[in-house]
Amino acid sequence: MKKLLALLLSITLLSACELSHTTTSSEEPETLEELKAALTKKKQSLNELEVEMQALTDKIAVLDPSLQEKSKLVDTSMMKTEDFVRYINIQGAVKADDPVNAVSDMGGRISRLFVKEGDFIRKGAMIAKLDVATIESQINEINSSLGLAKDVYERQERLWSKKIGSEVQYLQAKNNVERLEKSLETINLQLTKANIYAPISGTVDMVMTNQGEVASPGMPIVQLLNTSKLKIGTDLPENYLKIVKKGMTVDLDFPSIDFSTSGRVSLLGRQIDPANRTLELEIQPKKSSDLLKPNLLAEIKIKEYSTKDAVFMPLEYILQEVDGTEFVYVAETDEEGAMRAKKRYVQIGEAAEGNVIITEGLATGEAVIFRGSRNVSDGELINFSK
Repeated sequence: MKKLLALLLSITLLSACELSHTTTSSEEPETLEELKAALTKKKQSLNELEVEMQALTDKIAVLDPSLQEKSKLVDTSMMKTEDFVRYINIQGAVKADDPVNAVSDMGGRISRLFVKEGDFIRKGAMIAKLDVATIESQINEINSSLGLAKDVYERQERLWSKKIGSEVQYLQAKNNVERLEKSLETINLQLTKANIYAPISGTVDMVMTNQGEVASPGMPIVQLLNTSKLKIGTDLPENYLKIVKKGMTVDLDFPSIDFSTSGRVSLLGRQIDPANRTLELEIQPKKSSDLLKPNLLAEIKIKEYSTKDAVFMPLEYILQEVDGTEFVYVAETDEEGAMRAKKRYVQIGEAAEGNVIITEGLATGEAVIFRGSRNVSDGELINFSK
């Protein structure tokens, strides 16, 4: 090694002496042509010297590992085209149709209540039964009066057919029978109203009148929710009006129950709330689940921007120069077959979820340096960590 260094120093000194000797031994150039010719000759000599010095440097580097160029460990990712989508994320909640009350059409004490909160019942199922002892007593009384009235009417009819008695007595007996029959019909109708049935299929959300309590006509007994027709409701900020349209499809996610589906925008409010600058939005899910409950949290993903066959990469690996110009490092092979980092200026476009589209500067199939990109420089030798 010492011999090579001495040889390199000797060549340098010898070349310098030769250049000096040539300059002093010959006549000094005076004209412009002579000066240009002398400069050209000096440059040729210098180039030959640099070639010799580089050759010696390369030999020294081979024999002395400490002088060899060290590579940086990096990770790369191959660029490819994929569909690029950006979503708007809004929180909503599951809603049911407006609750429906099962009411009593007549007054009376509730003798039996057949449901409790949380029960699912079908339309037409019996919910409660009122105490009908008073009505049954009235029916028995009317039936007794009706039997007597019919007997009187039949006798008056026979007498009147024989022209015995007056027509007024006959008509009074007939009217008395018809009146009692009408009363019996009315009270029998009331008797049918003693049973309270579910007006819709749904879940008992609230029991409003308990067993043993007195219900008045029109008083709600239980409140029912139709959970078979659930929807997702939220407040949509007004700045998304150009994006969201009635009938469009959105993605729905319910994190609490690990359930996802899509849905159709069924309602887009026509009035903006001046207090929070939002409007009502309702979505009808295409699929349901037994775990969906009113007020369950829902995440709504609305497609804001999409493009096909885009080249994109994580935004964190886009580097910037002092003037703000964006660039990345790509892995390229040099003439000697070594892998080196190459600076590549890029133009960026739309971004979403930490990724950004590369509109210019990169093509599919190129290996972009991700991890380790901030520790390399242009032209530096690199190696892959995996």
